[in-house]
Amino acid sequence: MRQYFVIATAVALLLSGTGQLAEAASPAAAGAATSGADLVLVDGVVHTGDPQQPAAEAVAVTGERIAYVGTTAGARALIGPKTRVVELDGRAVLPGFQDSHVHPADIPDPQRLVDLHGLTRRDEILERIRSFAAAHPALPWIQGDGWDEVAFLPSGQPNRRELDAVVPDRPAYLTNNSGHEGWANSRALAAANISRDTPDPSNGRIEHDADGEPSGALQESAAMELVERVIPPPTAEDYQRTLTAALHTMNAQGITALEDAMTRPEIAAAYKALDASSRLPMRVHMCLAHRAEDPDEPQIRRFIAERRAFSGRRTKAHCVKVFLDGAYGSHTVALLEPYADGLQYGRGEIFIAQQRLNRIVTRLDRLGFRVHFHAQGDGAVRAALGAVAAARHANGDHGPMHTIAHVNLVAAADLPRFRSLRVAANMSPLWSRQDPWERVFAPRLFGMARVGKLFPTRQLLENHALLVWGSDWPVTGVSPVEGLETAVTRRYAGGRDPEGKEDLPLNAAESLTLAEAIAAYTVNGARLQGEAGERGTLTSGKLADFVVLDRDPYAVPVLAIHEARVELTVLGGAVVYEATKH
Repeated sequence: MRQYFVIATAVALLLSGTGQLAEAASPAAAGAATSGADLVLVDGVVHTGDPQQPAAEAVAVTGERIAYVGTTAGARALIGPKTRVVELDGRAVLPGFQDSHVHPADIPDPQRLVDLHGLTRRDEILERIRSFAAAHPALPWIQGDGWDEVAFLPSGQPNRRELDAVVPDRPAYLTNNSGHEGWANSRALAAANISRDTPDPSNGRIEHDADGEPSGALQESAAMELVERVIPPPTAEDYQRTLTAALHTMNAQGITALEDAMTRPEIAAAYKALDASSRLPMRVHMCLAHRAEDPDEPQIRRFIAERRAFSGRRTKAHCVKVFLDGAYGSHTVALLEPYADGLQYGRGEIFIAQQRLNRIVTRLDRLGFRVHFHAQGDGAVRAALGAVAAARHANGDHGPMHTIAHVNLVAAADLPRFRSLRVAANMSPLWSRQDPWERVFAPRLFGMARVGKLFPTRQLLENHALLVWGSDWPVTGVSPVEGLETAVTRRYAGGRDPEGKEDLPLNAAESLTLAEAIAAYTVNGARLQGEAGERGTLTSGKLADFVVLDRDPYAVPVLAIHEARVELTVLGGAVVYEATKH
């Protein structure tokens, strides 16, 4: 103990005048003083996210933790013979980003799946499917992901006959870019025994042509699973390969932590295998998938077992995903007021009756599970808040923080309930712009009055809600710097849509400051997980999770924030991405 005091005192004297006495007294700083830090970054612009010391010039790392945050002179004093030194030359350092709602296992594996993301024309989509099928004659099924409903306007729904024309020789099945609609050809429908007489499953819908035959469009997972359950499943190696590629892509965007928003057991096993073999370059929080179609108690027993089985060095399985509504294209968003485009849709329906939902959430809350709700409509948001209120009443106010994802619409009366119930608003910043979903579909479904209330980020912050960002990748892009810009501007990156036309903000009054947007990607994500004491800010003693950008996002025009490039991503003191090596 005396030896530690002497070392800490020496470091304090060494750093005298830098304002870093508290940092110097940490064990990591003491280690750096005796043998040198492992990694030192100097002459940069360090945005710490720590209100006690918001800005600095340099960071030093020893082992997995930050040893020092302060001046370049103070950091250079910690350089030893084995220290790696990074001369930042004015580049920016921020805490590592957390994506709080993402689906890495759904990234199309080019060996097995055709990638349709980014295509918005019907002929482009069909040609890519045809080319993929021709290039992969041995695949028993043609599968893919990412087709956009805007390519199939006015209905937004493709037809089996179009798919039959490009894949006539075997079953074909492709999911859209929201993950809420499937598209099957005639052979796939036959393999699943779907006919004109097949009833709609609960919380799902089989679309039909004018002649009463299945059209090939399947709405929501309950209907999609009718086909998916007859497709040969991926192997464990397939999942690990997909995750490895996806996590590398995320590291390259500066992401060091994620919440997988729907982790099926086979995906959780792949994460755990990567973690056990030291191949997991990410802090992974898994939300185990609840199914409304199945009894609750057996699922809860399974969640308890999976929490134990899948938690590891960098993995945690302390969350359960619960779907409360669906998506725009299927009219399955649950609203407080009726849809604007047809009486037959009513207000949409909550996927789980309120009483049952209250029981599920109360039970999970008591067991220490965080609940991650899918809720796009204001009706679904209210149901989620009601279930958390029931859990707080039954279990007390000190249970885990729950989160509502997407939060497209929120009733004004429900805005303050996020704070009072300790529920995080988990939103996708790239949705807050004039894309086809908000420019074409939302006015039709909700009417312009409700379009003016979409994604109330500013209102949620003013009501003191904890706001976290999730990309929902691959539904939309995964880049945090692009998300930061859109959160500030409510526009496409650079202020121009994919066709190069200047766009207008979506509900500009809901824009955030850059500091607020960064917090939602960093320290707020750590708070959501109960880990703010360990990470989320660049503070001496915390885990060394951070990103180096080639420019300071605060020093560029707001419509140029997305141009920042990640040069270095560090997780627990280890470099997991370096631009010069890729």
